[in-house]
Amino acid sequence: MRLRLLTGAVVLLGAAGCGLSSAAQSEPVTVGVGALGEQQVLAALTVEALERAEVPVERSDELGTTVGLRREAARDRVDLYWDYTGAAWSRGMREPAPPADPIESWERVREADRRNGLLWLEPTDADATFALFVREGSRPNPEAGMSWLAGELSGGERTLCADADFIERPGGLDALADEYAIDLTRLSQQPMSEEEAIAGVASGTCFAGLATATSGAAHAEGLVPVADDLSVFPSFLVAPVARQGSPADRGEIREVLEPLVDALDSATLRRLNAEHEGGEAPDELAERFLDELDELEESPDDAELDGSPDDG
Repeated sequence: MRLRLLTGAVVLLGAAGCGLSSAAQSEPVTVGVGALGEQQVLAALTVEALERAEVPVERSDELGTTVGLRREAARDRVDLYWDYTGAAWSRGMREPAPPADPIESWERVREADRRNGLLWLEPTDADATFALFVREGSRPNPEAGMSWLAGELSGGERTLCADADFIERPGGLDALADEYAIDLTRLSQQPMSEEEAIAGVASGTCFAGLATATSGAAHAEGLVPVADDLSVFPSFLVAPVARQGSPADRGEIREVLEPLVDALDSATLRRLNAEHEGGEAPDELAERFLDELDELEESPDDAELDGSPDDG
């Protein structure tokens, strides 16, 4: 990942230095901005990257979530936006059972959305799926995954905090329990919102809490996601989507986005979300983050040594 990130930074520097072809600059790219904080961060990163490459950009703000963004793209009002594979599959296309495998998830939505005039570009390594978070010191080692957590929760003394829908609906907690052999007769469970679950884990009221895997709040509290070893949770891989035939549907635009896509994984997106939720404006955050990428002019070996491990 660090080598890919370094290579992408060089591409970004080159694009920013010479600009794109006049054909690519002839029309502005309209970037759709969702309503959630994470969507605003992703859109700001995109706008900043395009502007550094001298691409004319317009923004279309507060378009809601997946359904709203897709609707605006279908109306030719948005050229480029970020989406989540699982959300596009289940909410945008109303298809059942979003795939758990990230690559399969991306390939399915990419193929299905071609007939809708939408082109899914190369995805990031960030997956905004569900995750169970624990305090970092709770794990016996960084590799301890859901199989370990299942044993802890089955002991009867550890409390799982999650939203009521996950606890009660078919395919939620019961599916997790089936795959990981969690003893539901001994499991202590407490219905809570995502925000309450994160606070509960941080305070020690909950041993594990359900949240989005890219949760900035969980990152800010020092919590870590437990790896879903058996891939029970559906994938919500984060990827840019271009409207076919629009100003964003160009190889030059993909080239500009490549270093950004390479730089984003779940841990990085958690950190960016935490910084935004801590008060940093998306535009300022985007400028600083891309400055960090531009500064990666060290050797690949140094870049690898300076990197921090990814919790997923």
